[in-house]
Amino acid sequence: MVKIFGFTLLRNGIKYDYSFKECLNSLAPVCESIYVAVGKSEDGTEVAVAEIPKVHSIPTVWDDSLREGGLILSQQTNIALDELRKDHGTDNEAWGFYLQCDEVIHEDDYALIKEDFQKAQDQGCDAISFRYLHFWMTHHHIAINKKWYPQEIRAVKVNSDCESWGDAQSFRNVNKVYQSEARIYHYGHVREEDKYKEKKADILKLYHSDSKLPKYKKREKRFDDLTETLVYWGKHPEVMKERILRMGDVWQLETVESAWIVGASEDYSEVFKRKIAAKEVHWVKNLSDVPRKERDRAVIINHNFINKFTRPSKVPTKMRSKLALEWSPEFYLVLKLSEKGIGFKG
Repeated sequence: MVKIFGFTLLRNGIKYDYSFKECLNSLAPVCESIYVAVGKSEDGTEVAVAEIPKVHSIPTVWDDSLREGGLILSQQTNIALDELRKDHGTDNEAWGFYLQCDEVIHEDDYALIKEDFQKAQDQGCDAISFRYLHFWMTHHHIAINKKWYPQEIRAVKVNSDCESWGDAQSFRNVNKVYQSEARIYHYGHVREEDKYKEKKADILKLYHSDSKLPKYKKREKRFDDLTETLVYWGKHPEVMKERILRMGDVWQLETVESAWIVGASEDYSEVFKRKIAAKEVHWVKNLSDVPRKERDRAVIINHNFINKFTRPSKVPTKMRSKLALEWSPEFYLVLKLSEKGIGFKG
């Protein structure tokens, strides 16, 4: 039976409005303990982290000489991973589950996550990759253009040679990766506005010298302006509810009277279908089976040639990256329903 341990890094989590409490509390139910490399902060982050159950804090001081390229981020990540290896490096069934402190996992995925860790162990894998939802400026839009990674390694075997590298986006020295359908909810671009601006300005300093900052600030703004998003009204992790409401955002849409879906009901689980926030859900084979007054709001899962032009949808079958895997049928339907203003029950 596998054993799962969390690990991450953090500094000035309060100052920059990181969702670190939500991150660590979402990890706790699947982890035996969580190793956090806590950089010396100016806002009480160390105290706040120490109050979270299952956390093992590792005090650190960030090395400013590792400023460019974001190398300080992988160095700090590896400090947490090395500490985990000191305690459990001889255990062949020990795994490290890495979340950055603006990432959260969903309680609906807990069972799947545990199953996938065991499958990865049984299949001789040394790393696990997860799906990503990158929220952009609100909790109800996800970014999908090529800049955004569609899946990424977020778990490694403790007794492997895997290590964080670069700016800690991923891991190297990996031999075999298991692809999980569990989701990582990335909230790094949904924060209190003033703290978000301060964080963006300061994070660039971890990548570029002072002389190059003006150039990269302009480049960052250009990327931001080109961000392509999709509407998302699926469920968020329960640990995010208080934060979402505090920020003045909507937790979930109200239930609609009816939803018309052109597609095969049997392709979706009963649990999933019961969560659609509509008093009545009608499944039909063809758009012609939908009453005329409802057709503009009908959700067409697989557009035929004519419908692509007469009733176009902005929802692609996957993110824009060449590395993207197609979304699962249920998540694809979540996005299709969201496009029509239909959400999911709490």
